[in-house]
Parts: sequence; C-alpha cells; structure tokens
Amino acid sequence: MAVPLGTAGAMSRRPLVERRATSRLLGAYTTFAIVAGIVALVWATVATPLTAGIATDGLGDISPDARVAGLLFWIALGLFGSARTRSLGGHAVLTFHLPFIVAAMILGGPAAGAWVAAISSIEIREIREVPWFGTLSNHAVLALAGTLGGVAYLVIQGMLGDIVDPQLAILAAAAGSAVVFCAIDVGMTATTVAIRERVGIDEIGLIFDMSFRQTTAGEIVLGWLLAAAFVTIAWWAPIACTFLVLLVWRANDEHEQSTHDALTGLLNRRGFDLRLASTLRRVRSGRNRAALVMVDLDRFKAVNDTLGHAAGDEVLRQTARRLRAAVRYTDVTARFGGDEFALLLGGLPDREAAERVVDRVHGRLCEPLSIGSKDVSIGASFGVVFLDEESPMDVLESADRAMYLAKHAGGGVRAAATA
Repeated sequence: MAVPLGTAGAMSRRPLVERRATSRLLGAYTTFAIVAGIVALVWATVATPLTAGIATDGLGDISPDARVAGLLFWIALGLFGSARTRSLGGHAVLTFHLPFIVAAMILGGPAAGAWVAAISSIEIREIREVPWFGTLSNHAVLALAGTLGGVAYLVIQGMLGDIVDPQLAILAAAAGSAVVFCAIDVGMTATTVAIRERVGIDEIGLIFDMSFRQTTAGEIVLGWLLAAAFVTIAWWAPIACTFLVLLVWRANDEHEQSTHDALTGLLNRRGFDLRLASTLRRVRSGRNRAALVMVDLDRFKAVNDTLGHAAGDEVLRQTARRLRAAVRYTDVTARFGGDEFALLLGGLPDREAAERVVDRVHGRLCEPLSIGSKDVSIGASFGVVFLDEESPMDVLESADRAMYLAKHAGGGVRAAATA
C-alpha cells in the first residue's frame, strides 16, 4: 500500500522530513478522512460480525473466541509485513500489507478488513516522520477502504457463488474487493498529496506508475493464496508463504538499490536519468514544463579536511533531507556522487515560477547545518535549465556548465545560457 509521508514536529531527534504549514483545505480534508474512517470502523464492527471463515484450529491460546483469534493472527502477520517497505521518490513508501488485508476481507468480512487495514499498517517510520494527525488520517483511510472492500467482497461473492466454481467466485470477489480497497486508499492518498503539494492528477500518476500497479496486482493474488492456505492447510501456512515472499522481495530490493544512493537514499545517476528521460518526453510533447537543477556544495571539502569523513557523510545526509523537504511530492532528488546533487522540478508554469522555487531551495540549502556540536555553513552553487518544448538535447551538460560558472563566481544560482 502507498502511504504518504507526513511532516514531523519538534522532537529531540532530527526528523527526516520537515514540517510544512497545513492549509485550511488540507486540514478540512484530513478531518473528513479521520471522521469517515472512524465511522466506517465502528459500523463494520457493530453491523458486520466476523464471519466463521477467519476461525481455524490451533489459535485457541490467543483468544477464547476463535474468530477473534483469527483476526489477531492476521493483524500480527500484517505487522510482520511492516518490515518490508520501499521508497517512492523519498516522500512515500510502498508497504507490504495488501495481501493480509485481502485475506482478512475474504475470511472475516468488512470488520476483519477494517481492523487489519487500520492496525497492521502501523510502522516505526511513522513515529519519526509523521505528525499524529497524519498518522491518524492514514489509518482512518485504510479502515474506510477495508470496510468498503469487505462489503464489496460479500456482494460479489454472493452474486457469483451460485453461477461459477466456488473457488473462482472467491478469487473474483477477492479481486473486486481489492480494487475497491485500492481505489479508495490510493484515491484519497492522491487527493491529500494534490492538496498539499498543489499538483495535478497527471503528476501524481508519475508516482503510482506501472511498477506500483503490477506490484499491487501481484499482492491481490497473494492475498487470495494466503486465505486459501489458511483454510485448506493450517494457520501456519500463510506464515511460511509470507516468509518465502519476503526472501524473494529482499533479492528484488537489492536489485532496486542499483538506482539509489546508499548513503542518502536519493536516486543515483542511473535512477535520475530514467526519470529525466520520462520528463523530457512529456516536456517535448507539450504536456509539462520543468526545471533541471545541478547542485554542488561550496565548502564540502573543508568539512572533510577539518572535521573528518564521518562529518562529511553527515553533511551529505542532511543535505539530502533538506532537498527532499524543500521540493514537492512529485519532484525528483538525486545524488550523482561526491557532493554533487540534482533536482528535477515538474509542473512549473513558466521560468519565473522556476526561479522562485530554485531561489527558495538554494536559500534553504545555504542555512547552517548542525554537525555534532558545531554549526557549519556549507553553501551551494546551482545551475538551472528550464525545460520546455524547445529544450536542447544536452540539458544535463548545460545545467552542469551553469553550476560550475556559479561556483567559480563564489556560489549562488545561475541559469544556463542555452535555456
């Protein structure tokens, strides 16, 4: 499931994502999501008792009620899935919870879907990065989606149960309920992002890309298989399946690391080039305007020489956090190596808007950094190319030249002459 990262308030530990002002519209929408999720959870619990399918032998020690024991089992298994997360551009994570929610909806109905969705998606990450109202809103949306997905499962399964093979009816109902669940979850998440970041649906679509959709489809089928294993084999069978899937995904995640920088978590040059190529295609077709920014830290070598490489690594990590916090959900941040970074800012109406954004990011990056007990002023040089239908082919080289000109002039921001 995709969960947007919130913004953290003041705390003793430096947050990974800095707090931004909450608009009235976003506050109202968040309040609506929280109320709707709580109402749905209460309704599902009272009006749709857990169905017998979620009960199984071997879990009697958890609770005297076999159905409650089954519910707690799926919540626990979902929490185990929290160990597997994957970044979506630094501002969201793809979490491994959907199979357990789908299985709970199949076996226990709307109440099970709601409770497993709301609780099993809890992550340690939220404690560090998301304010309380963001966390509550995320889980309220999941509870609402789990409730309505469970209702959809009962309706579809009831319609098909006497028409097709029972197991085929269960699979079709599971797919239908998961579609409802994902439509509500992703739709409300995308709306939150659109309000907060003031971006359009086409830009949001770049985040929930084909890779996300393929992963979601695979997790729906896995949820059906987990439910079938729970019923036909034993309660421990889904645990074995989950452990096997996590091992396979671990190998896949290691492959994914080839597009990300290990120190900062940002995209590396290879990952950035893929996003840049996609953006250039949209720009040259007239569907978008963007800005490419090359960034080089001005006094990074002095930090390494005087404070040591550990301090230098901390400078790079804090720079990455500031870049992520200063740009929008759909913008791209990358580290090319050393103290060189890159930004790709999309959805810009004109050059003036690009200049305002770049100046703001530059100012933020030039503020002192806290390295141990010292406040260190680094500074940064920016080279900028505005991307439109007439952008040259060598945009990276143009931005790089502008950045070095800015650096030789003592820092600041310089636009490429060819832009």
